[in-house]
Amino acid sequence: MRRHRWIGAAMIIGATLAGPTAASADGGAYLDLDGTHYLPGETARVESYISVPAARQQLFERGPFYLFLAPKGASVVEGRPIPDPAVRVAAISIEEQRGTAFELHASFVVPDLIGDSYGIWVCNDPCTISGFREPLTGEISIVATAREAELLRDVSRLNGRTWSLHRQVRRAERATDDAEARLLDAEVARSELAIELRALTATDPRPISNETRRPLVPAWGAVILAVGLLVLAVAIVIRSRRRSEPVMLHPI
Repeated sequence: MRRHRWIGAAMIIGATLAGPTAASADGGAYLDLDGTHYLPGETARVESYISVPAARQQLFERGPFYLFLAPKGASVVEGRPIPDPAVRVAAISIEEQRGTAFELHASFVVPDLIGDSYGIWVCNDPCTISGFREPLTGEISIVATAREAELLRDVSRLNGRTWSLHRQVRRAERATDDAEARLLDAEVARSELAIELRALTATDPRPISNETRRPLVPAWGAVILAVGLLVLAVAIVIRSRRRSEPVMLHPI
């Protein structure tokens, strides 16, 4: 039961932080409170914004309209008797803003009820017009002690932090999955290149023999080179002999 209460408290905080919401023909509005958890005897303030087409604004004449607190399992339904557990806490003031936009606001002293979450309902009494033909509800948390309210706020903060961490983990998991997919693609590409390389080297696997290798210098070139070296050597020998013979001077 307490676990469900903490979950309900977290939902109340989320709705409170969302800010005022205007009702429209396709949906409804949430009754926003100025706090999260209330002790009996404290003052709670409620406001909301709704959009009522001109054709429906005559419904305001069927007021006054009131706020009702009802425990879980009890609902204030248009056309039905107001359930016994529901408590009427305040009358609602309706102020026109512009065109079809209207502001609803009310304040009330929190009744001495058992600590729990209670639904807030809007209807006239007897209930013939509920929420001006659009959903218009809220929720309030009543606690027995200030310490309970503090603990519930801590639990709500921890729930929000846990949700944020779960979101970060999911993002990290998606990033890891992407990296693993890219790594797998790289491995497949490497394998394909290795297979292609083996196929190319396997086309002519025989080594080249020494007999079939092309010589650096042709055979006729080697003969010419040898003859040239021999002629050069003979010329050097003859020149050196001529330099070594004594010079003879003829007499005059």
